[in-house]
Amino acid sequence: MIEFIRPVRYGIMIGLVCFILGIGWAFWLTLGHDRIHETLQKRMPRTLQIVPESMHGEGRDHKKEEGAFKISPAGEHKEHFKGKYDNPLMELSHRRLTRGHIHAMGLGIITIVISLILAFTSATYRIKTIASLLSGIGGIIYPFAWVVMGYRTPALGPDGAEASVTTIAGPGVALMSLGIFTAIAFLLKDLFTRK
Repeated sequence: MIEFIRPVRYGIMIGLVCFILGIGWAFWLTLGHDRIHETLQKRMPRTLQIVPESMHGEGRDHKKEEGAFKISPAGEHKEHFKGKYDNPLMELSHRRLTRGHIHAMGLGIITIVISLILAFTSATYRIKTIASLLSGIGGIIYPFAWVVMGYRTPALGPDGAEASVTTIAGPGVALMSLGIFTAIAFLLKDLFTRK
């Protein structure tokens, strides 16, 4: 193995795994869409019913507003919703699940770049290994938080699902940030230090 890659090899491997997981998750979102939708539908509380606009008797031209629905939690009428799904919570859930795929691929690439930058800096072997490894772990944790949030959205609502993954997402962001700042600090140090 090339000697300069050795200290950051774990970060590069984790970055590649993260990227591959992102691709795999994209395939599952496409091929397993119906199963995902059924799972999300089962988690939806029964008090949330989809009520078509025409049932509210508001005298609108529903041919112009195809896909317009209202959510009726316990009889309350909420704002109109137009989207791919019949329910705004379902739409948000699918969007959050998709963000898991996007973040996994993006952070996998960022982890690899951070690792390669660290490999060429004057940081010690130990700092390179730790910063590369921690950013890789953060790159896996953060997309996982999006997937968990997506699955929890129908049951907990948008804010409840977001709050429930703070303990997952927070450390992911912190670890990734630590790797980025370490790489930038040593890169700037090496650029502005005379040899």
